[in-house]
Amino acid sequence: MSPRKNRLRTFHIVSLGCPKNRVDAEVIWAEAAISGLTAVDDPALADVIIVNTCGFIQSAVTESIDTILTLSQHKVQGRCQRLVVAGCLAGRYGKDLVEQFPEVDLFLTPGEVAGVKALLNPAPGASIRKSAAKARAFLPSASTPRVNSLSPGSAYLKVAEGCNRRCSFCIIPHIRGRQRSRTITDLVKDAKNLTRSGIREVILVAQDLASWGKDLPGNPTLDQLVRALAAVPSLAWLRLMYLFPQSVDGRLVRVLGDHPNVLPYLDIPIQHVNRAVLKGMRRSGDPATLARLVRRLREELPGLVLRTSLMTGFPGETEAAYQELRDFVQASRFERLGVFAFSPEEGTAAARMPDQVPTRVAKARMRGILLLQKKISLAFHRSLLGTTVSVIVEGKTGDGVYVGRTWNQAPEVDGVTYVLPLTRSGRARKLPIGQIVEVRVTQVQAYDLMAEPI
Repeated sequence: MSPRKNRLRTFHIVSLGCPKNRVDAEVIWAEAAISGLTAVDDPALADVIIVNTCGFIQSAVTESIDTILTLSQHKVQGRCQRLVVAGCLAGRYGKDLVEQFPEVDLFLTPGEVAGVKALLNPAPGASIRKSAAKARAFLPSASTPRVNSLSPGSAYLKVAEGCNRRCSFCIIPHIRGRQRSRTITDLVKDAKNLTRSGIREVILVAQDLASWGKDLPGNPTLDQLVRALAAVPSLAWLRLMYLFPQSVDGRLVRVLGDHPNVLPYLDIPIQHVNRAVLKGMRRSGDPATLARLVRRLREELPGLVLRTSLMTGFPGETEAAYQELRDFVQASRFERLGVFAFSPEEGTAAARMPDQVPTRVAKARMRGILLLQKKISLAFHRSLLGTTVSVIVEGKTGDGVYVGRTWNQAPEVDGVTYVLPLTRSGRARKLPIGQIVEVRVTQVQAYDLMAEPI
């Protein structure tokens, strides 16, 4: 074997799935770099290829498997010496993956991401592990090495790991274990580290953000955490994602009203509104209760932007239940909305329920909601025409147009804002990447905005 084959020099990482998984990938990236490897954009140039997988629903499992198979070709035809599969797929299927993927050298569960440095470069004569243990103990801290992979100016801050809820359709508690929250002191230190590095927007993420702190001594509440983070110097935007609807209380709403840098943007996945469907999901609520929540939030926070996630085709969802959901979407006018068709995931209670809805029906209902939401989103954007909004600048296209996001656009899910470099007077403006600037909205689409610098 040549000397080149004896030494690992470069790595390439692909991360799939949610922002929480992305944070894990950032930790893996840092661990690999600390071990002496250099990141490369082209997998053909990598000695080590790492696939940080998602295993939440079947479509994500399929995408993860396809990605592994595609990148494994570099072990046959390229310079790759070590193929690593990390993340939720490894956590969900564990040793079952070993026989399915003999080309994979190492499997890492979400609980093992911080140990990748030692596993990538084992002691001489030691063999690397082939199968993933059910390790779920890892919780990042402010001292955990991490490389931010979002655009300049923005970063995710994972405040907790795991989930104590037992929604009947969700496999996450099985993969990532029970909730483990980080302390306020540690999170404030982490946020300060981020802002010192130039981050202007911090996005709080967790499997169940509103339950943060319930497992800590003294049971601190999310509003206390948000107040502490809002006081971090140079933090311009603080965004809250993944709030369980029944946990959004008056104390949290008051925080948004008291602190200008806490964005009036709330992501509250309601999943459905029909009482019977929600009961089957092991979630509470009904159309009247959820409508009161939406109405209260809009009354107490003028200008609030609401995002939600819905699921169509859950077992027992009748046509009447689906129409109830459509009517709710029409009445609530969510500015941002995502829809998923139910997937009967192995190991979940919902997969064994009677009255399974055919996949084609679930997907048709999903498309129906999306079509309705497209009209609602377009109407919201039209209301922004001619107004001045704040945009965080993320980069430029090949033809010189800047790309960014307004405060009402969360990264990766809500579309973008294109900013033309020329003002109305014809003067070119150079915008600072990673900073927040004021722009005027000039054109709109259902999901994206076009603007000019002020």
